[in-house]
Amino acid sequence: MSEKMGIGVIGSGEITMKATAPGIAASQHARLAVAMDTRPELAQDIAARYGARWTVSVDALLGDPEVEAVYIAVPHYLHRPLTVQALAAGKHVLVEKPIATTLADADAMIATAEQAGRVLSVAFEAQYDDRMVRLRELIAAGLIGRITGTRIVYRGDKAASYWTGGYTGRVQTDWRTRRETSGGGVLIMNTIHDLNTLRFLTGLEPVRVYAEYDNYATPVEVEDYIAVTIRYANGAIGTLEAGSALPGRDPAQPKDRIYGDRGQIVLGDPVTVYLREPFEALPAGEWLPLDLGTAALDRGPMIDKFVQAIREERQPLVTGLDGRNALAVALAAYRSGELHQPVELG
Repeated sequence: MSEKMGIGVIGSGEITMKATAPGIAASQHARLAVAMDTRPELAQDIAARYGARWTVSVDALLGDPEVEAVYIAVPHYLHRPLTVQALAAGKHVLVEKPIATTLADADAMIATAEQAGRVLSVAFEAQYDDRMVRLRELIAAGLIGRITGTRIVYRGDKAASYWTGGYTGRVQTDWRTRRETSGGGVLIMNTIHDLNTLRFLTGLEPVRVYAEYDNYATPVEVEDYIAVTIRYANGAIGTLEAGSALPGRDPAQPKDRIYGDRGQIVLGDPVTVYLREPFEALPAGEWLPLDLGTAALDRGPMIDKFVQAIREERQPLVTGLDGRNALAVALAAYRSGELHQPVELG
């Protein structure tokens, strides 16, 4: 066994090229061993960039003894079969968000990991971000008092080419355009990250969701605008507004917020806070930046902490259940929009 854990990537497309492969290269505890894609030119490209081997065969990658863990970044509907196959082959898995497109698929992935005794994690970033970990501690210590509400806002204007080529055009495909293969539009594509982040920071669990959504300007099956109201177990209320075809986007670049009965947090860069009462050394009555440290510039910390969990034989910072819980909220919102009535989360 090499000092650095050998990672295989299944899917050498956009997110692998832009984020995860560089993160593996930057990590202290992992190396890219094998790049796989059904399109050989993509696998060859990633392999050449990082000194790895390449293949077009999932079976070949999973049969490679140097591959101890795999990162899976493929169309969403393929997350379950490939994750289950990798876990059954004895590999640990880091799967791209969303964990799956259905709760049944997520449950199957989680159950397989437990049966195989392998680590399953989802590529959410909040739990791997030391700044968010520190902010979570401050919130739990009473920084803004009792949580009363949350707000998620995403206002984008994706080019028509996004739906068949992503942001970079690296891979031409139509899976993003269909609900069956993508799971949905802007909610599950983009703001599922935010749903995970706010759940992590606040510790609050949604119990009821009401949503309306539609497609106004995009020639695809999935939504390009959605509005969601969330009721949390503690009585707090969350709102989510997300659009992927909003002309001009939003020059103000709105940020997620957390409201409390003693203050408010804006998740910008830097994170800022307004307090009604002083907290530790922070005065009240003015907006203040929080000193939470420096943001990581790549996914190196995510990869390192994923590998450490494997080496220490413990649960990862982001579990399969974390992925399932974020997915459950998104799917409840879609169901609510179909029914035009609130949906309870079990």
